[in-house]
Amino acid sequence: MKRILLPLLLAATSAFAFDVQLEWGHPLPEDRNAKWSLSYGSLLDVSGHVDETFRAYYKASGQNWKQSLAESYSLSDFGVDAPYSTMGLRYEKQWTFWNFRWDLVRLSLDASANAKRDYYLGVGDDIRYGGRSYDHLKIPKGSRFSLDFDGFLTSGAFALTPFTFWLGEELSFTPELDAGLVLILGKYKVDAGKARGTAVYQNPPVDFVVGGSSDSFIGAGAPMIGFGGELRLGAEDWIQWIFRANLGYFSYSGSTKPFTSSGHRAKDIDLDYFSLTFDAAVDLPMTETTCLELGARLQYMDIAAEIKSKEKDDAAIVAARERFDKKADFDAVSLLFYAGVTF
Repeated sequence: MKRILLPLLLAATSAFAFDVQLEWGHPLPEDRNAKWSLSYGSLLDVSGHVDETFRAYYKASGQNWKQSLAESYSLSDFGVDAPYSTMGLRYEKQWTFWNFRWDLVRLSLDASANAKRDYYLGVGDDIRYGGRSYDHLKIPKGSRFSLDFDGFLTSGAFALTPFTFWLGEELSFTPELDAGLVLILGKYKVDAGKARGTAVYQNPPVDFVVGGSSDSFIGAGAPMIGFGGELRLGAEDWIQWIFRANLGYFSYSGSTKPFTSSGHRAKDIDLDYFSLTFDAAVDLPMTETTCLELGARLQYMDIAAEIKSKEKDDAAIVAARERFDKKADFDAVSLLFYAGVTF
């Protein structure tokens, strides 16, 4: 009991000693409640992998020994090696009890490598060869290929700011609850040189074109909830230091139909998204109504997914020729430096 009461007593004593005041909402001067900013930085680290785990078809058809054919892929296999430069744009607007933030970050990745083994890939844009169109690509072991991606990561979020704690006249802390949407849009290209033949792979057999290039558009989005807080130090009419931390989270368990156009291959998916962001900035008065804001933003993101067969009956599994279940994980760390104007 003493271990519980002592920290509470110390916290209460500190609050009275430093005269902590509570104010409803998030009070800001009218010349500091909106902001546009531009950023430039780097995707410091990016990693990801996909592991085939279990194929229900092999078990249902009496070929369980073939589970050993499962493969794994990682971004490093494709030559993806950070850092990569990024640019961004942000808009913020604050009211007494609400805060809105919109971010747009441009991502551009390019990589090349020699295939460590035969890679068999599904592609979005068909590859023409020998008068036919193929939506599957084989990259033979040892051959050179490249991967490019250009796109945008954008997010918009509203934050509830119910109250602010004041410690004196120049130090305040405002907690917040966040709800928003995260989207990634872009185009990637896989180039394995000139198309030079065909191959048959998988069970049931699928025709793959050997080599060739394909451009594909990807787009995915997810809602996000979270919480955070903002610490401000300094007089409202002079220089202020701002420190902010935000944690975001999203979890989905259900069908893959919302994430793919291949409805006949729908599976069950468990998807988790996590992000943690730290901001540090300083506001420098320029005129009576505007301030220059300089700062840095560090963000960590993690996406984890597990994709499993929807079918449970052996006959249905065999009829559908269910492919391998998969586990996937993607991590990224970015650092942006920004300059903006508050008004």
